[in-house]
Amino acid sequence: MGQLFWGRRAQWPQPACNAERSTAGRQAEALRRARPCVAPFTINAEGLLANETKACAARFSAAAASYHAAAAVQRAVAARLSALLARDKAPERILEIGCGTGLLTEHLCRLFPGTRIDALDMAGGMVEQCRSRLGSKPGLHCRVTELSAFCPDAPYALIVSSAALHWLYPLGDFMAMAASWLEHQGSLVFALMVRGTLAELHAARARVAPHKPPERYLPTESDVHNALVQAGLSIEGEWRELQRETYASAEDFFRQLHNQGVTSGPLARAGRLLNRSELLHLKHDYEKHYRHNGGVYANYRISYFRARKC
Repeated sequence: MGQLFWGRRAQWPQPACNAERSTAGRQAEALRRARPCVAPFTINAEGLLANETKACAARFSAAAASYHAAAAVQRAVAARLSALLARDKAPERILEIGCGTGLLTEHLCRLFPGTRIDALDMAGGMVEQCRSRLGSKPGLHCRVTELSAFCPDAPYALIVSSAALHWLYPLGDFMAMAASWLEHQGSLVFALMVRGTLAELHAARARVAPHKPPERYLPTESDVHNALVQAGLSIEGEWRELQRETYASAEDFFRQLHNQGVTSGPLARAGRLLNRSELLHLKHDYEKHYRHNGGVYANYRISYFRARKC
């Protein structure tokens, strides 16, 4: 069972709603109006290369059958995020980015029955699971697509995402794109993993294979804040959370990560993969340093943001 530790709401400097929008925000909006059927950026998950996007989609599709049961942290994050939306007036249209198997989607259908919800994911296996579980919900439209290929037919009053945006790089391009898809006074509400998530695993890996660091790291809270401001969005709230999960063993922990589809890609892999000996040493190192109540623990750092287009 995980433990939750909530931090204070951060007091970020931010533009007022009537302030002039950033250059990035204005450019994204101008491009959307001029070319409404073309996505304003070429962002892809895990980088800008098409093969990386395909690999990411394939990995999550392969994990779709096991993901729902293994995603304890993501399930808790979706519940927390839905609580932030519970008092919102029902919007006419909602866009969900990275719906996965529908952990947040299910809450959205409950909170806003009958509202049109466009739930997107690039992993076909994940979308199939979401459709299988929730496809009969009125107003729900599940779709397999890359963000670079998505072209909304009208702006959205609300865009949401739960435990998905940390896979997108560069994050600033996504924020500008999301801003262009929002209607005036529309909201972007999301949660994502930030730097410090799985710090124990990163430390163990650095001890075992210091010559094989990850290709990329999770965004920091400042990275997210700056991306929102550059997109011309006004930050209305930000909350921090530390969730600690315990596992029967390091092997069980690694298996759970594998079942979630997160054990490869730029956030996990180096230029060269860990070999069998290094993986064995990694397991032993983790068991040695992060024991807790007969098992092992891992910490997840999550940030929740609410921003508005002014």
